Amino acid sequence: MGETAQHSFDLYRIFLGDQPPGFFLEIMFRTVVMYLYVLLLLRLVGKRGMGQLSPFEFTIIIALGSAVGDPMFYPEVPLLHCLAVATLVVALTRFVTYLSNRWESVEDFLEGQPCCVVEDGVLNLESIDAERFSREELFMLLREKGVSQLGQVRRAYVEPSGGVSAFRWPEDRARPGLPVIPPYDEWTPAPGITVSSTARRSAVLYACWKCGHSEHASNAQPCSRCQSDDWIVATRDPLDDASTQPLPGNAPGGIGAEAG
Repeated sequence: MGETAQHSFDLYRIFLGDQPPGFFLEIMFRTVVMYLYVLLLLRLVGKRGMGQLSPFEFTIIIALGSAVGDPMFYPEVPLLHCLAVATLVVALTRFVTYLSNRWESVEDFLEGQPCCVVEDGVLNLESIDAERFSREELFMLLREKGVSQLGQVRRAYVEPSGGVSAFRWPEDRARPGLPVIPPYDEWTPAPGITVSSTARRSAVLYACWKCGHSEHASNAQPCSRCQSDDWIVATRDPLDDASTQPLPGNAPGGIGAEAG
């Protein structure tokens, strides 16, 4: 009882703990290694996994959160060690910011660059795969921009924050395209929604289910952009357009919209 009272409010233990003074060097080494490792891991995770934060900003939040969280409820964690970690994180942040302002290559690595995922109503499948986006996620973000079909989109970019910015065609220049509303946002179409290349009708404009490339059925070949053999009738308004609905009995072609 007396021994416990004797060690209460021991300032040396509170601020330095039981470690030797040289342990400060190990703390700094651990902080630098973990800071760089977390930054690298976040770059590998991809943009979508970080919500609206850049990898650099996310690293700062994690590092500072870990530095200030543990000493709040772990009595064996000395305050002075955690203050050193937080100070070093801020110093590293200032240093990295200086490097990114001085060299563009450093900024590109830390923040990333916008990546074009839709161009003139057609999906850039390689970019979507590189950004680790699913079709459902991309179409969800396009719907948030008021897009109902890909023919409305002139360009769409995945930003470093993980969001999507879209530049739309004027209404009078928007073309029929691939719908982005359910169930058309699935990679694998539901039975009865699509038709094959040989089942297309020549007077109808079709959109490739996989990439959104639109063309008339002048031949029975797969998509010239991605070699997919799944097609859907292109539409200007999938929310109020019978052309996106399959005919009874899954008849080929549906009720087609003429090319504009």
